Amino acid sequence: MRMMPSLPARGFGLIELMVSVVPGLVVSGAAVAFVLSSLDSNTDFVRSARFNQDLRSNMDFVTRELRRAGYDENAMKYIALTASNNTTSPFSSIKVVRAEADNSCVIYAYDSKTAGNGTSTGPGRLDVAGGELRAIRRMTRTVSGKLVGVMEVAQSSAAATSIDCDADGPDYASYPASCNTGTGWCPLSDPLQLDITRFRIIDSSLWNPPTAVSHGSKIRDLELTMSGVLVGANEYTREMQSSVRVRAECLRPVAASSTPDTTGTLCDTAPGT
Repeated sequence: MRMMPSLPARGFGLIELMVSVVPGLVVSGAAVAFVLSSLDSNTDFVRSARFNQDLRSNMDFVTRELRRAGYDENAMKYIALTASNNTTSPFSSIKVVRAEADNSCVIYAYDSKTAGNGTSTGPGRLDVAGGELRAIRRMTRTVSGKLVGVMEVAQSSAAATSIDCDADGPDYASYPASCNTGTGWCPLSDPLQLDITRFRIIDSSLWNPPTAVSHGSKIRDLELTMSGVLVGANEYTREMQSSVRVRAECLRPVAASSTPDTTGTLCDTAPGT
C-alpha cells in the first residue's frame, strides 16, 4: 500500500488576512455609523420636542391669562346702573403698549379671592397689594454674555404698586433668574433654552358707543404672535399665533351720563388709573 506524502501545514498569509478583515471592518464601521447617527437623531428629536413644548407653554400661559383679564366678581352691578351713574369696573380696561411691534406689552387685571376689608380689598375692588394687577411683555436681555429675547410677567404687590412696561426686569446674572421685587417683573421663558424673537399683539377689539339707554362696550379681540429660536441651534425656529377673545367686556357709562366715554379710549388705559 502506497502512502501519500504529507503536505506541510500552512496558515493565512498577510494578503489573505487583510482580505478577510476588510469586510468585517466595513460592516463594523457601518454599524458604528448607524449607532452614532441614531444617537444624534435622538438628541435632535429631544431638543426639538422640548423647544416646541417650551414655546407652546409660553403661548398657552399668555392666552389663558388674557382670557381672564377684566374679570370682576361684582360685574353684574354695573349692568343695572342708572344713566346718571358713572361707576365702572376697575378691572375693565386693558392697556396694550407697543402694539403690533415685536416687543409688545400688555397690562391687565382680574379679580381674585382676596378677603374684603371694607375699603380696598375683596370682590369688585382692585387689590394692588394682593397681586391683582398684572402684565406680560417681551424684552431683550443679556444672558451669559449673549442677547436673548425673553418673555417676562409682572404682578403687583405691596412693594410694586404699579406696573410699567419699561421698568427694570429680573436679574439674569444667575440661573434661574430672580424676580425684581421693586418692579414686579419675573422671568417666564427659559433664556438658556428659548430665544423669543417676537411677541406681537394686534388689538382688533370692537367698540360699541353708548346710547341714551345702554352702556358702551368694547368687545376685546387680541391677535397674538410669538416666535422663537432654540438657543444654540438657529435651524430650530417656530412661530405660533393665537386669537384671544377676552371674556370680560369693557362697559362704559351710557350717553345720558354727565361724562360718557363716547370713544372707548378709557378702555385702553391701565387698570385702576
